[in-house]
Amino acid sequence: MVTRTVRVGLSIILAVALLAVFLANVDLAEVGRELARAHPGMIAASVAASLFSYWLRALRWQFILRPAARVRHSSALLATASGYAAMALLPARMGDVVRPLLLTRRERVPVSAALASVVTERIFDLWTVILFFLLFLVRPPVLAAADDGVRSNLQALAHSGWFVGAGLVAGTAVLVALLRFQEKFIDMLTAPIGRIRPSWREPISGFLRHFLDGLRVVSRPRDLAITLSVSIAMWYVIFWQVQFSLWAVEIDLPLRASYLLVTLAVIGLAVPTPGGVGGFHAATKYGLTTFFGVADAAAAGAAILYHAVSFVPITILGLLCLPAFGVRLREVDEIAVPPDDTSRTIAREEGAER
Repeated sequence: MVTRTVRVGLSIILAVALLAVFLANVDLAEVGRELARAHPGMIAASVAASLFSYWLRALRWQFILRPAARVRHSSALLATASGYAAMALLPARMGDVVRPLLLTRRERVPVSAALASVVTERIFDLWTVILFFLLFLVRPPVLAAADDGVRSNLQALAHSGWFVGAGLVAGTAVLVALLRFQEKFIDMLTAPIGRIRPSWREPISGFLRHFLDGLRVVSRPRDLAITLSVSIAMWYVIFWQVQFSLWAVEIDLPLRASYLLVTLAVIGLAVPTPGGVGGFHAATKYGLTTFFGVADAAAAGAAILYHAVSFVPITILGLLCLPAFGVRLREVDEIAVPPDDTSRTIAREEGAER
């Protein structure tokens, strides 16, 4: 309980601090006027694109889980909506833990494989976002505020992008090798456990096998190609969601600008606040003002709208979907098993398999 209280407290402090950075030097009345005159049709188009991207995310999740279990799209979609509602309401990205555990309530998926599938999702997300960011660097749009400072900032982002991209390639190669020699790897890890507590070795070995099944899609060429194609389509829809949000507040930028803005928003989302509040807003506003010369009030309005479209509709739908899992809102944060509590996870998995 103390740990949870500290986690929530730190998350709220981070959100408040980042919101203070976001709102610095911003005329709130002008932001309100920007949002009040936002184009309803463009907002509706942005919401539609956002919801379609979640539909594609559930489809991609199905392909990722295929080596471990065949999952119905309806179950993946319900769990995705509920998980992202939890992400918007709970600190420390707990929705990433809640979502796979909800799925195991409706489908016969090993708990460890479901949890590992979220790691695989993040790998695909990084691959795709970095791919489009590098495309932005190769053929950037006109940068309205491209002075020496802006070019220096962009160069620093470029170096980071290439570095992370190289790390992803290396990490994926290691993962493929690990999957190829799975049994040797598991034996090596569990041998010391077997000497200390022989009865634990087999359950932990089973947990690790199921966990690696949730990562196995990266070693299967056909499934990898399909999953990567769906990932690219999903993120392309998200770029259009951003474009519609910008048009709604009369910011006219080419679609390629969203490749950079989404990359920055993803960085902002890495800060463990509920729904990325603060980090998401500050990163998006920074991109619009620093690289594209958008006025502070207009950039703040666009960031607020972009975040609201990304999280409010799916949160409402997710809360409506919770009864399908026999869960009430106040019980959501009790579903998640702390990632370091392996014994509880193994126990849950063994119970599900029985």
